[in-house]
Formats: sequence, structure tokens, C-alpha cells
Amino acid sequence: MVLIQWLFVQLSVMIAPMKTLDFSAKNPVLSSLNRTLAGLVLTLVFVLGSTPVLAIEIQGLYQGVVNVESRDDVRERERAFTEALRQVLLKVTGNSSIYSQPMVRRALVNADNYVDTWSYRTVTLPAPDNGEQTETGIELSVSFFQSEVLSLLETADIPLWPRNRPYTLVWLVVQNELGSRELVGSSTAVHRDIQAQLESEAQIRGLPLLLPILDFEDLRSVSANDVWEMDAEKLLAASARYQSESVLVVRLFRTLTGEVLGKSNYLFRGQVFEMETYEQTAETFIRDSIGLAADELAAYYAVRLSGTESTMEVNLTVSGISNAEDYAGLLDYVSELTDVNSFRIARVKEETIELKLGTGGQLRQLVETIALNRNLQPAGDLVRDDNQVYMSYQWQK
Repeated sequence: MVLIQWLFVQLSVMIAPMKTLDFSAKNPVLSSLNRTLAGLVLTLVFVLGSTPVLAIEIQGLYQGVVNVESRDDVRERERAFTEALRQVLLKVTGNSSIYSQPMVRRALVNADNYVDTWSYRTVTLPAPDNGEQTETGIELSVSFFQSEVLSLLETADIPLWPRNRPYTLVWLVVQNELGSRELVGSSTAVHRDIQAQLESEAQIRGLPLLLPILDFEDLRSVSANDVWEMDAEKLLAASARYQSESVLVVRLFRTLTGEVLGKSNYLFRGQVFEMETYEQTAETFIRDSIGLAADELAAYYAVRLSGTESTMEVNLTVSGISNAEDYAGLLDYVSELTDVNSFRIARVKEETIELKLGTGGQLRQLVETIALNRNLQPAGDLVRDDNQVYMSYQWQK
């Protein structure tokens, strides 16, 4: 499913500009696509030389979903509010240790103060293993006030992970009791349960995932043994075609008792972060592996809402704005940048717009965030003169 989502973004870029993608496994358009067909089409995309999308704007960051026992039990609803807020804070910050913050603990006790709307719905539960008729359950969906959540993070001085986030490419190999090793990709039919766990945990963390196609080009570059040995040089070289600098390498051995021996390496910008486990469940191992990547990415792109240098002004020049749609798209994007406190139009000349951005002084985060946007390509070097910063970009259709 994660590859299909990525493919859908790429095809949308080729057909028409698209700002967001519904990162939901229940998206009817995405779920109707066949995995095999997706692999064939994506192979064609690579052959034609289309530029892959590096990042996606995550939706639903301020919404949580919790299973409940009753629609009428007030205490049950309050418990669900707390759990839903926990989900939101984890997605918004990407920080798995956020619950240790005193202000966050107090907020969780009074989670109803942050609730905007909520609704119940009846859902079908997975069929029992004994083949009996499926059961139904109750799901509570909770939406929180974005402004209140952001105010909490600002007051507690907790960094935010902006919603525009890079894809993480996952190389996964599974070994059975006989020593046979299998690579898991978007077009393979093996170990679907592990793929589902990866997708579920990634959605919990707000981490966009990408699985390799495992077509001829991939298999010519990387073998199951290369992934098992975690050959960083080979894996990074094979990952280049996907243009993802965030790479998670996972190897997993399942025992007859259902436990796993596993190891994960997270490769990001020249660094390697390792995690190894013994005699854990597959669910726990996959959760911790996704957390390894999410924690590091969130820390790298973290933005403190309070800022550090409120007087810093960024002069942003964007060329290639040829129509009203481009103009509106640029202003809409800038207005949603977490790093930007305010902005104004300084000059419009032919197809070039000059904007003055008020930032919190977190220049690196601003540059890194803009780099994730497929519509803005650098058109010159960044220049800093005292408290003035000059940045130039070309708007890409």
C-alpha cells in the first residue's frame, strides 16, 4: 500500500499539480490499485525519467481514533480522549519521549479541553481464527483544536515536526527456520502481515514509507544477503533511484515459538543508527524499528515554535510564477510553513515574486523544510547579511 500511495503522488505530479495526498489505507482510489500493476507502471515511470516525489504533506495529524466499549459511558469517552490526544502529540512531534514532559502529562489528564469534535461509528472487527461470524465494535474519532495543541507545545517548549515529511525507504529481509531468506517489496506476495504492521506503525508515527519495487534493477543491485548483512554501501547505491535519503534496513528471523531475532539500521545523511533485539514479538520489533527512523527524522526537522531570533527576516525570491494558480499555490504554501511567523509581498515583477518572511531564526529548519517541496527548486546560493537572509528558488509545475 505504501508504494501505491507513492505511485499515486508521482502520477498526479505528471498529470496535474497536487498539494496533498490522503495518507490513509482506506483511501478508495489507492486501495483499488493492484500491487503488480503499480510495480509495472512505476517501472515505466523510472524508465521515462520522472523525478520521484521526496516528501508528502501528512494529513490527519490532529485526529485520533480509539476503540471503545460503549457510546454512552462518559468515563470511557474521557479515557478515549486521553488516548487520542496521546496519538496526536506523538504524530505532531514525532517524539516518543514526549509523555515524560510535566505539561504534557497535565494536558493528557484534561484532554477534553483540547477536543474540537468527536463522533462514533460501528466498525467490523477481524474474523476470529475459528471461522465464526465477524463481530462489530465501536470506534471513537476525535479531532483536536490545532491552535490549542500548538499552544501547548509552544508553552512547553517542545519542538514540532512539520507536516511536510520525507519518505523513508525500507529494505526488509525475513529468514525462516531453514535459513532461507526473502526480500519483501511492494510487488511481493510474501510476509504480508509484516508489511501491514510496517504500514500501521508508520501511520501511528506519521512517517511516510516506501518499499522497493524489487524489479530487475533492484535485484541486480541488492540481494537478500546484502540486506541481511546490512551492506550500507550497496543499499545506499540501490536507494539512489528512489531519491530517498532516509533509508531503514530491517532483518528479521522468526522462531518456531513466534518470537523474533531482529536488527534494524537507520541510514540518514551519512549516519547509521542501530537497534538489535532478541526474543521479542514481531509487532514490538516492527514498532521499535519504525520508531528508530521517526525519532531521528523528527529530531532533525524539529522546529521550536517559540523561535530564537525573532528579528531575522528572509527575502525569498521565486521565479516561474506564470499564472494565478502558481501565485495562489506559492502563497498558500508559505502561509503554512511552521518556520514562518509572518510574510508579506515585497514585489511582483513579470513571473517573479519577492516575499519577506518573518521567522523564528531557525534558518536551517526553514531551508530543510523548503527542500522537501517538489515545486521549489534552488535557483541560487543562500546569502546572509547580518539579520537579512536572501534565498532564490524556481517554481516547478
